[in-house]
Amino acid sequence: MAGLLARAVLPIFHDLGPNSLLQIQKSPVFLRKAARCWSSEAAPAVKITAPRTSVHHPGLHTQDHLGLWYTLQPDAVKQLFGHGGIPMQYVTQCKTFAETCLMIRKPALTAIDYIKRTNLSLPPNKFILYGNDGVGKSLSLVHITHFLSEDGWLLIHLPWAPRWRRGFKEIAQSASVPGRYDHPLDAVMWLQHFKSQNSELLKTLQLVTSEKYMWSRREVTEVGVPLSELIETGISRARYASDCIMALATELKQYATAKRCKVAVVADGINTFFCTSSRYRLEDLTYLNPEKFTIHQAFLQLFGNDWRNGIVVGSVDRLANDGHRRDSYLPRYLLRQKGWETLDPFIPILVSNYNELEMQSIVDYYVDRRWLQNEKGASDVGRWELASLSGCNPYTLMHVTKSL
Repeated sequence: MAGLLARAVLPIFHDLGPNSLLQIQKSPVFLRKAARCWSSEAAPAVKITAPRTSVHHPGLHTQDHLGLWYTLQPDAVKQLFGHGGIPMQYVTQCKTFAETCLMIRKPALTAIDYIKRTNLSLPPNKFILYGNDGVGKSLSLVHITHFLSEDGWLLIHLPWAPRWRRGFKEIAQSASVPGRYDHPLDAVMWLQHFKSQNSELLKTLQLVTSEKYMWSRREVTEVGVPLSELIETGISRARYASDCIMALATELKQYATAKRCKVAVVADGINTFFCTSSRYRLEDLTYLNPEKFTIHQAFLQLFGNDWRNGIVVGSVDRLANDGHRRDSYLPRYLLRQKGWETLDPFIPILVSNYNELEMQSIVDYYVDRRWLQNEKGASDVGRWELASLSGCNPYTLMHVTKSL
């Protein structure tokens, strides 16, 4: 036994020189080191597993599930977020983990509870998530969007609204309204996203166009045509895609008011609709006001109080604002006067950094998925260091643990 222990800790005593094995075994230093080595070998480490819940329906999540992880099925992820909605870095991490999991947090549960208790006979309730950078506003919207889909809401989902103001693919003058500008390619992509999320529900609801839409002398969408055909027109003809979004938003607003369907508008970075400039330059080199975009006009009409049987859920984000206006993350500052008046009244929901329970949960999950491989990372001291280095900020923690 002593020989086995000596061979196990022999490298530790390289400073003893060429002494014999017997002399090393008699060393008091050796005995202390060997005892620690033997005790660590004899007491196997406790396997750490992620605290999960088997309740995958977000409508059934309660306060008892706070800090637990629930899995989004691959089919649901493809249907709801195949064209965006989950931050790309989180998507990459989910591919590494071979699963898409979300931690159940209080902001999402609060919003879901409010939605369940909403009186749909009144103008749409509005819920605005706010908080510092990287605290998890987008992932809270993912949780809420999943609930809305499972609860039978028809989704008008804007995965990251600022892309239409500054990250667009192409801008063209509107073919129908002078002075307006369209996003041909981006509009097609959004219609594909809408179709993916709502195609089955549209078949069940059997909604049709209430008026005639003339796209050109030869191309017309008649009254009584299923809305799915209106969507296909926009997807197949990029030139008319922005106008199709305007028509679709108008139709859904009317049908919701008529109690034919429940409509949920979910917008990540909703404050971008109230910025005063875009990155598109006109011929005189001035920047175009986003109000001139057909897409912006289509969705702005849904933020008002002149319809029923719907809700608006959004997030305000400093990154969605202009570069010179990012000093605060509070809604009053980010929305400006116009946005504040447009969305008023709304319910603000704060999304903050991880609390102690959530911090323990995320470290357990990282260890469980082998993202955190340093054996000291899961110790009490390691957890304290991770909390100190990241400030308990989810986004910062994700990057801090990359090299561990």
